[in-house]
Amino acid sequence: MIDLFSVKLNKDYDFIQADVPTGSGTWLCSETNGDYVKGYSYEVVEGVAERIEIKEDYLINNSIYSTIESVCSYLNNMFFVKNLATSFPMFWDCITLQDFPYDYNYIYTSGSLTFKDGVISPVSYINTGDLIFVYGQRNRFFSYVSTVEENSIVIDNQSMANITEPAAVFVTGLPQSVQNIISKMISYDVFNREAPNDLQSEHIGNYSYTKADYMIGSVAYPAEIVSGLESFKRVRFT
Repeated sequence: MIDLFSVKLNKDYDFIQADVPTGSGTWLCSETNGDYVKGYSYEVVEGVAERIEIKEDYLINNSIYSTIESVCSYLNNMFFVKNLATSFPMFWDCITLQDFPYDYNYIYTSGSLTFKDGVISPVSYINTGDLIFVYGQRNRFFSYVSTVEENSIVIDNQSMANITEPAAVFVTGLPQSVQNIISKMISYDVFNREAPNDLQSEHIGNYSYTKADYMIGSVAYPAEIVSGLESFKRVRFT
């Protein structure tokens, strides 16, 4: 899972653990424990912890799904998991999605779906923690599933448009190595990237950037962060 904790693991902290350290220094909380939240970072002085990097946490949380989308587009690979529980073709009620670009065998739920305040219904075959991709007329986004209820799911992506519309829901199985690269990309964006300029090359933190490095979407990243993506790239036919 790509979250605050996985992204901030790419930054140096004096302590990475569940409990408040007894010493002094920066602490990345590894498990939610009372008042302390997994992925939050704190400045600890003699056992007293005060939260830091609040702005950075906001930037990270708002970058996760856009970065996943950029990487999948760059690779021409959505990493959809085949749904073995159903068979297609299936019937769409009322209006169908035109020019549907994906294989029906990877759909987990489809039809007239209601999107309201972070809840999607009716939905089946989806599990808590799944990374899903929604393909509708208004709603098209990635999200992790926070909770599974009887006929619905609760997601944590706040970009949902409240509407009932024809849509399909897929499960995306990002390989762990791709998740690690995306976490590094977000960490680089939030903690290391500086304003662009006309230099041919420069050093930013621990990374070296040149104009020959990889462009993911419209953003350049050092090869040492993203070169591992190349083995997952699919040929794009036009």
